[in-house]
Amino acid sequence: MQLQINIASHPLIQHWAGILENDSNPGTILRTACSELGKWITYEIMREWLVTEKIELRTNSNVNLINSNYKYIIIIVMPYGFILAEGARALLPTASIALVNGNTTIKNIPNQLNSFTKILILDLFLDESIITPILKNLLKKGAILNNIKVACLECGTVQLNELGCNWPKLEVYTTKVNNTVNEKDYSREDTLKNKFFV
Repeated sequence: MQLQINIASHPLIQHWAGILENDSNPGTILRTACSELGKWITYEIMREWLVTEKIELRTNSNVNLINSNYKYIIIIVMPYGFILAEGARALLPTASIALVNGNTTIKNIPNQLNSFTKILILDLFLDESIITPILKNLLKKGAILNNIKVACLECGTVQLNELGCNWPKLEVYTTKVNNTVNEKDYSREDTLKNKFFV
């Protein structure tokens, strides 16, 4: 099976992605765009991924609520993935938060995961050298690859190809696939990162 790449096409996602493309925008606008993109990409993922159950009310009517058997974890690739997580948390307020630092160690995650654990990995730009150790760590703890999704603002074809070779069942959600991105070209990433903290 080939790596599944979902380019989010919702009009609001395209709007905020367009704002992000304009590097001349002030940092506060770019941060807002990233937060909004985190929210809307998470929404796209949750539409088909969130597990609900029918609950019968005393009035003999039924409602659908999030199935409480499932646990959701948002893994934030630090230091910049937290900007996406600001929006994602609005949609999954009960999700646990786990952090990944520079050496790809996951902090604040249970030692035992199972088929009822769904995991969302957030980062600004897809980096296969970071995602692969995270996935290996999660699978070692019992996570199921079908229950893991990766969301980023932009990714390159080189990184996607590498991920696809190692993790063909993985699903990636993004706003843009950039054919010109390679491991030596961090100019756009650096521009955004620098502006977030101006």
